Amino acid sequence: MNGSVLTVPTDVPAQPTATVQPGMTVRWKSGRYLVGAVQGSTVHLAAMDAAGQDALALVSHLVSAPGFAVLGADGTPQEPEPVADLSLLDRLSPDQLRDVRCWERHVREVLTGRPVRVPEGSFTPRHGYDVALTTRTARYALKAAELQAAGLAGSVATVQRKCLAYEKEGLLGLIDRRRLRTGSPFGNVDERVLKVIRQEDKAQDGESAGTWSRLRKRVRAALRRSYPQEYRELMPARSTFYDLLKRMGISTASSTLADAQADAPEPPYAPVPVTLLGERVQIDSTGLDVLARGDDGRPVSVELTYGIDVLTRSFVAGMIVPKSSGHKKGPGSRRRGGRGTRALDATLLLGQAMAPLAARPGWAPQALAENSDLPYARMLAGDPRMAGAAARPVIRPKTVVVDNARIFKSRHFRDACSMLRIDVEPARERTATDKAVIERANATIKSGFCQFVANYTGNHPAARGRKVGKGRLWSLNELQDLWHEWVATEYQQSPHEGLRSPFWPALVLTPNQMYAAAVAAEGGVPRPVTLDESRKSLLHAKRIVTRDGIKIDNRTYVSHRIRDFKHRHAGIKGQGRHWSVYYNPYEPSRVWLYDHTVKDDPARSPWVPFDFKYQHLIHDAWTQYLWEQAARLVAERTGREDSEEDIARAVDELLTRARNGPSPTRRSTPAAAFVPQPAPVTEPPVSPYAGIVPAAPGSVVPAPSLNVAAKDLFPGQRAALPTPGPAPEPEPAEEPTAPPRPPRRRPVPGGSRSLAGSAGDIFRALSTPPAQPPGSGPDTQPGSPGDDPEET
Repeated sequence: MNGSVLTVPTDVPAQPTATVQPGMTVRWKSGRYLVGAVQGSTVHLAAMDAAGQDALALVSHLVSAPGFAVLGADGTPQEPEPVADLSLLDRLSPDQLRDVRCWERHVREVLTGRPVRVPEGSFTPRHGYDVALTTRTARYALKAAELQAAGLAGSVATVQRKCLAYEKEGLLGLIDRRRLRTGSPFGNVDERVLKVIRQEDKAQDGESAGTWSRLRKRVRAALRRSYPQEYRELMPARSTFYDLLKRMGISTASSTLADAQADAPEPPYAPVPVTLLGERVQIDSTGLDVLARGDDGRPVSVELTYGIDVLTRSFVAGMIVPKSSGHKKGPGSRRRGGRGTRALDATLLLGQAMAPLAARPGWAPQALAENSDLPYARMLAGDPRMAGAAARPVIRPKTVVVDNARIFKSRHFRDACSMLRIDVEPARERTATDKAVIERANATIKSGFCQFVANYTGNHPAARGRKVGKGRLWSLNELQDLWHEWVATEYQQSPHEGLRSPFWPALVLTPNQMYAAAVAAEGGVPRPVTLDESRKSLLHAKRIVTRDGIKIDNRTYVSHRIRDFKHRHAGIKGQGRHWSVYYNPYEPSRVWLYDHTVKDDPARSPWVPFDFKYQHLIHDAWTQYLWEQAARLVAERTGREDSEEDIARAVDELLTRARNGPSPTRRSTPAAAFVPQPAPVTEPPVSPYAGIVPAAPGSVVPAPSLNVAAKDLFPGQRAALPTPGPAPEPEPAEEPTAPPRPPRRRPVPGGSRSLAGSAGDIFRALSTPPAQPPGSGPDTQPGSPGDDPEET
């Protein structure tokens, strides 16, 4: 019929029609309507509500409208007919499908008297199968007899069951469902165990990655708490448990990694379309897996912070800095000597991207911009600094895409971007696809540059060689020059797979060629960083100018213009006598004081240089990092850090040692730590317990407490002491001079030899030998020369 939504073959018996027919009551647009007529693709609706109006609508619009339903006699919506899932037939084998088709022919003959897909009235039923002359029960029996005569399994009950299933489900009712049964993917494991495993796996969300044994112990403990009587029967064996985890898709990966993988969009990714130079510049930091020589001459790991232009895939800037944790003396002390990528490094990238890179002496000729695919003549006409520059594009970033690192959230980096009118777009957390270009470039740098550098450490400890760190190390500046040379010589002039034209897919461009094409289409206008912008992008501090100068990080800076700013008010409300001072940690030998009072005077410069007071003691270039190392050494040696001169001399010593390297004449090998040297044995050791009979445990009794007075502890010694007699009278002095005053002592009761005093007085008296009368000494004999008055 015209306007049908779902048609069913007319030879299917007892199937309710699914077409829009006249006389139906439908619900449409919250009203009840009677289907009056169906003409082609339109249907006439008669309103059954008092406020409704008759309508003429398309059948497709009627049945797809929200809230459409066919109403029954009682006014309730009728459920739509389910659509048969014929995909079950694809799961059958050829023999099983042949059996289903055979049963369909037999069932169709029993129910309709004619074969499949034969219209009614065009076929004469066989004898006994005319539905107008025989009953269904007789046809059941006749079909069962025919099947048994043909040697097929089919009783009357089977034929009846097949016919009823066909009327209810159609062809799917003839499928033997026993052949479609599938076992549980988790075997015979109890459903409660599966629930506990999922709960415990979710409970360790956020923890570090562990093995399956940890999860197994957690599950066993949870089952013991929840089912104390039957947890032994519920807990699977170890091999069964591990196989169950594989089937459940539980791995040993940490939850953080699993969340990152779950949050990542499915490929292919949909990157933001870019059509302009510098429209999107991605910035990131990555470790270079290379050991370099630090400012203090010691090996140090390094990391690279760089930017890449999405349109041309060009490396617009790069900074290599050491990476070390530093030293800290105590919990409340300041960490010194630590180094890593800072907000200043990210800020210097912006200025480096907008300025030509000067070629270094000794670079290959193809590393120069004039010998590359860059539009050198056009760039030189717009910016004279391109003379002698390296083959690297100059691009002004319009939007930088950064991650959520602290250096990109700092106020210094944000202020510099605002000053240069650069938008900052942070990437989403744990979504590497927001910076997919630079994440892939990290692997390119490590495979194309890092593995060819001396003292390459590899990306994991197992890949590190035994000789790493024993050879000559590149200094930080030398490694920085090597990276710039590799960018200009190798990377910028190599075809990039991401630079394919949609019109010529076989044509692969290099980053420099893509830059030249973009400049030809867009035009390149240089935007050099001015002197004010360059110096204002450095670190900023508020300082008072005293008669000694400016103090920054325990360094004093002086200038011939100290008197112009000494204790002078800055003229800014709330700032007092504090002036703005800008300095570069990579060149701390000079700082600049910004005099805002003359910024509008073209005849005077607002930048006043201040030089380090003890710069004459340092004979090489130095950095803030090296100053902190020297300050730590001086503090360990002298116990104080306020001596600028000592720190300056220590900086010069470190630079000299780093420049000279290890002494070739030194051949002594340091002794291994914590390895004692055995002393030669000349005689066997003597045991102090030799000859002592070991005491029996039962014969040892505790000593009684000494409940006696201190004066009775040594009765024999006390009896041997002489009894003090009366003090002799002093002889009259020849001259009336006052005798020297004896030292004042605490009086001892009972005499100097008494035991009634303190413990110190008692043992001090016992240790003092008694006084002997004159002439009673062992060295005095009768008739000795000492007794002769004539020899006196």
